[in-house]
Amino acid sequence: MNKKIAFPLSALALMALAAAPAQAETILPQGHYKTACLPIGKNDRHGFIAEVTIEGAVLSATAQSYAHDNCDVPTVKAEYRGVIEEASRQENHIDFVQRTGPFLYTLLLPEVTTYYNANIGSAGCDLGDWETGVPRDVSGKTCAPYTFPEIGSRLKDRLWVKGDRISFGHLPLSWQNEADGGFPQTSSPISFVKIED
Repeated sequence: MNKKIAFPLSALALMALAAAPAQAETILPQGHYKTACLPIGKNDRHGFIAEVTIEGAVLSATAQSYAHDNCDVPTVKAEYRGVIEEASRQENHIDFVQRTGPFLYTLLLPEVTTYYNANIGSAGCDLGDWETGVPRDVSGKTCAPYTFPEIGSRLKDRLWVKGDRISFGHLPLSWQNEADGGFPQTSSPISFVKIED
């Protein structure tokens, strides 16, 4: 498929998902949340900032990777939108199921683009011809170390709320269901702070 039309087709898939009924939108905490600059990668040499916005039944997320652990030079941006189809409040958390939309990767530095094109089978997501600044849909692909589900997959996650902070069982680092088909049992150590209603 021509990569210049892949992005609009992904947007069409998201619009179709957003048209799905979503009864559970009101129990999820609404607003815009952001993590601190977090160390990732081998020996924690890179940085990472994730953001999540929940508006009605739509969950949007971005993950920005950086060249260094102080989050100074952006290298790769991942963007995601999904639709919450089910949610149920439990004693100290909310279980929810989302229908996944597209996962878009944008490479932001020429040297990163060169690396992805030279390592198609791992970092390159089994896609060739990466271009700097051009988003690519990586749904259903593995972009080491992350594996993303196909568009339209049902993904179970769990959300914990503590004051102005939220955390998930999976998001932002895992996009796979539990092996037993249930919800994650523990919260990720990554905490998002509310920055906007």
